[in-house]
Amino acid sequence: MKSYTSRTLKLMTMLCLSLIIFGCGGGGSSSTPSASTTAVSGTVLAGPANGAVVIVKSAGVEVARSGGSAADGSFKVTIPTSELSKDLIFEATGGTFPDEATSTTGVAMGTFSVHVSGGTLTVGSNVTIDPSSTIVQKMVAGGKTKAAAETVFATAFGYTPDCSIKPAFATISSASTTSQRLAGLRAAAFSQLTKDLGLTPAKQFELIQALADDLSDGVLDGLKTGGTTVTTASGTAIPVDIANCFAKALMTFQTSDLNKCKLTTDKIGAPPFATKALTASYVVEYVPDTMTAAMGKTTFKIKVTNRGNSSAASGKTVTLRPYMYMAAKSHTTPMEIPIDNGDGTYSCTVYYVMPSAMNGVSMGVWELKVKVDNLDAETATFYPVVGMPMGNDMLTKLSGISDSIMGMAGTEKRTWFLFNDGLMGGMGGSHTFKLFLATKENGMTLSFPAVTVGSSLKNESNIAWTVSSIAVDVSTDKITWVPAADLGNGHWSAAGLNGLTVGTAGKIHVRLTVSNGVIPEQKSTDGLAVGATNGYQTFNVTPM
Repeated sequence: MKSYTSRTLKLMTMLCLSLIIFGCGGGGSSSTPSASTTAVSGTVLAGPANGAVVIVKSAGVEVARSGGSAADGSFKVTIPTSELSKDLIFEATGGTFPDEATSTTGVAMGTFSVHVSGGTLTVGSNVTIDPSSTIVQKMVAGGKTKAAAETVFATAFGYTPDCSIKPAFATISSASTTSQRLAGLRAAAFSQLTKDLGLTPAKQFELIQALADDLSDGVLDGLKTGGTTVTTASGTAIPVDIANCFAKALMTFQTSDLNKCKLTTDKIGAPPFATKALTASYVVEYVPDTMTAAMGKTTFKIKVTNRGNSSAASGKTVTLRPYMYMAAKSHTTPMEIPIDNGDGTYSCTVYYVMPSAMNGVSMGVWELKVKVDNLDAETATFYPVVGMPMGNDMLTKLSGISDSIMGMAGTEKRTWFLFNDGLMGGMGGSHTFKLFLATKENGMTLSFPAVTVGSSLKNESNIAWTVSSIAVDVSTDKITWVPAADLGNGHWSAAGLNGLTVGTAGKIHVRLTVSNGVIPEQKSTDGLAVGATNGYQTFNVTPM
C-alpha cells in the first residue's frame, strides 16, 4: 500500500510539472527572453576615482549597480531598459582619487551624483559624475526643476554642466576634444577652490554639498534665505565672496604648472563676474554704473568697507590694473586714477581696447585687480565681461606712417586709439565732442598709455622720444575743422560743432597730428601717406 501510494504521487507530480511547463510555453526557442537591459558608460571625476561603485536609482529605488571604477575613473553599468524613460540618479561612492590642486594621491572618495533626465540615455551614452553634476542634482533633490537648477548653476559658476561629455583629467596631457578638456579643467577648479579655502582634498565633498545648500535660495553668496551662514558638515563657513573665489580658482588652476589640458585662455569661457571680493581687511565691491562694461569708456565705482566694523573705508589709495589674458599675447588697457568720493566709494574709468568676445568668439579673459592701500598691498580680483558697445562708436584707431614700434612679430606701425569720451549738446544746437587719446607702446608687453605733450614713447629700436606737440581736429563735414582743446592726461574737447541733430544719426571725423620735435606726422587709417580719404577717422553717433 505504501509503495503504491508513493508511485502514484510521483506520477501525479510529473504530470503537474509537464502541464506547468507546457502552459508556460517552456522548451526551446519559444521561451520568453529575460527583461532587456542597456549598457551605459561613464566617468567619476574628482580626480579620476579608482574603485568607486556607481548605484543607479529610480524614484529612490536601486535599479542597477556597477563594479568598481577603473583607475581612469571609467565605469560601466547595465540598466533595465524599461527604466530609461524615467529620471535616474547615479551615485558614485567609495574608492580613491588623486587630487588635482595638491597632487595628493589616494584621497578617499566621498559621494558624487548626477541627475539624468528620462529618455536621454541610449546604448553607449556617457554619464559623467563630478562636482558640477552633484551640485545640480542636489538642487533638483531640494525641489528645483532640472532646468531651473542648471540656470542657477550657470549664473553662479559661468557655465552649464553637460554630463554627456567624457572629461579629460586636467593634470594629464591628452589629445581630447576642447569640450572634454574644458570639462576636466572645470572639475579641477573645484579642487583648487577646496585648496584655496584651506580645506583638505577629502573635504571637497563637504564643500560641494555646502555649495548646493548655498544655492538653495538661487544666489551663491555664502548665505541661505534669511541670512544664515552656510557651513560645511565639519563647520567651515562659506565666505560671502564664494562666487569670486571660484572664478579665481578657475584662473589659478588654468595658469598653474599642474594644468596639462593645453587650453588657451580664449577657450575656457568667461569666469563668473562676481562683484564682491574679500581681502584681509576689506570687503571690496565692484558697483557698475548704468551701463555694463563695454569696449571703449567704462565707468564704475569700487566700494570699500572695513571688515572689522562694516564702516566705509574712505581716504584709501585705490589703484586699478586691468589686464587681458589672450591665447598668444596679453595686455593692459588705458585707465584713469580712481577718485575718492569720501564715502568709501571710488569712481573709476577704464578705456577697454577690446571686448571679451567678438561675433560670439571668445578673445580671452579680462582681469581687474583692485589694490587698496599701497602699503597694505591688499588686492581684490574681478573678472568683468566686456561687451561690444551699443549705439555710438566708442573707439576708432589711426596708424603711424613712419612712427613704428617693436611688436610681437617685429616692427609694426604704431596704433593710436581715439576713445569717445562723451558727446554733449550746447547752445544754438551746437555740440561738444570729447576724446581720450592713447597709443600702443612696446609691443612685447602691450601697454596702452594715455598720450599728452611731454609723453615719452619708444620707437621700433627701443629708443625713447618725446611728444613735443599734438593737434586734434574735429569736423562733421570734413570741410570745417574745429581744433580740440588739450584738457590734459590724454583728454581733448572740441566745442562748437555744428551739423548734428538730436535723435538723428550723424558722423564726427577726427584727425590727429603728433610731432617728435622734428617732424609732425598726421596719422592715417592704413599707415600709408595721407591722401584724400585716409587722413581721419569717423565716429558714427546719434546725439541725445
